[in-house]
Amino acid sequence: MLSERDYLLYLSSILEIGTMTASHLMKHFGSAERVCMADENEMNLLINGSMADKLQSVIKREEIEERVSFYKERLQKEGIGYIMRGDKEYPKLLDCIDDPPEILYFKGNINLLKEKNMIAMVGSRQATIYGREAAELISSQLAAEGVVVVSGLAYGIDTASHRGAIKAKGKTIGVSGCGINIIYPHGNRQLYENMYKDQLVISENGLDVPSYGFNFPLRNRIISGLSRGVVVVEAREKSGSLITAEMALLQGRNVYAIPGRINDPLSKGTNRLIREGATLVDNADVIMEDILGVSGYKPKYEKKEEKNEQGLFFKLSEEEVKVFDAVTTDPVYIDDIVSVSGVAMPRCIAALITLRKAGLIAETERGYYHRMLKK
Repeated sequence: MLSERDYLLYLSSILEIGTMTASHLMKHFGSAERVCMADENEMNLLINGSMADKLQSVIKREEIEERVSFYKERLQKEGIGYIMRGDKEYPKLLDCIDDPPEILYFKGNINLLKEKNMIAMVGSRQATIYGREAAELISSQLAAEGVVVVSGLAYGIDTASHRGAIKAKGKTIGVSGCGINIIYPHGNRQLYENMYKDQLVISENGLDVPSYGFNFPLRNRIISGLSRGVVVVEAREKSGSLITAEMALLQGRNVYAIPGRINDPLSKGTNRLIREGATLVDNADVIMEDILGVSGYKPKYEKKEEKNEQGLFFKLSEEEVKVFDAVTTDPVYIDDIVSVSGVAMPRCIAALITLRKAGLIAETERGYYHRMLKK
């Protein structure tokens, strides 16, 4: 005999019925079972004609039990679990937002949803070097404090945020806008594999749901809904990241922003957020003091102003200092470094190698170098 959970799983398995449509139908009819078992008259009475016709064409009552059984087998085979509203694992903060997801599919460590302190990090897919480094720095500091970093698995800021948490041996949750078994973007396969192994990937979309554009704004309400605050790293004047920030405000969450250059289009949105009252963030302490209170917060993460990325002390020679001073946060060509520093090319190359090993600079592309943000 099928349960209410089975009927909800069935609705979720139908690609033609989106998650919000299923949720609204359940509100209309009172349960997933009543949606599935409604006859033509009930359909036409409670919803408009076009939707009623569509539902009658895709919901096949005689196939529900078989389809649900096959769907469960696929989920189990692919190592995918699911929780529903009312389950003890369902996050309380998420349950309090408008239109919370009725079902969450997951792959990875479901216990991460029990964590009290989660912070979302969002930003541009076309992030600058500065933006990616800033996202990785803040997320690594937050993760070192025991905060779970939540983001959306996209290129740019999302990827940097997840990686920062992982590098700090912390915890991170990825919220997908596709089906739970879909890796998108494809270039992030390795990140997904790492998340499946030690972290957590969740989605309100079941198996095989493609990367429909309209699902990503819906995904954003989950990112902010899970979290106590949202950090916007880089965002244009009109962007999905600002939509997430607006959702966070409506949900009663804190909004933070990392400042950027005034002439950079990718910083227009973040700078405006700060102007309108978002908290300016230049290190994790700002966020942690909000979460724990100024008097109750003592930094746990190790500040490494005098150490390289391996945590080892280093001492620069006079020439290395000159070369380092000639490198900025924007990529600088090696010829210009030689000209500004006054260090001859062979010795400049040697200094650059030392600075790279110390984690103080990075090579953006062949011959171009930029400063790394302090870890």
